Amino acid sequence: MPSEKPDKVVRVTLNSSGLPVPSENPVHAEKDNQKIRWCADFDFTIEVDGYGDLTPNTNGSECRFKVTSGKFSEIKQYKYSIIANGRTNDPEIVIDPASSH
Repeated sequence: MPSEKPDKVVRVTLNSSGLPVPSENPVHAEKDNQKIRWCADFDFTIEVDGYGDLTPNTNGSECRFKVTSGKFSEIKQYKYSIIANGRTNDPEIVIDPASSH
């Protein structure tokens, strides 16, 4: 069994037109082994199509606002939405097989 990886941290910023933009797209995480944490300096919402294990939390030490996923149990691509500032961006998450080391 692979050792658990640290959370994948994705910074969310607003571009010049106010659209929330992730620091990486697609976001890659390991199946059953890694959570994703989105961080921003402003309030935002994450919605992942077909996936409900999301925890919003504003008490982040590393960021003012954050949303953290649970671990993903399927190797697949997910469409997700970042909603902030009255705008929605629809990037992707790619779940990769767990590494063997």
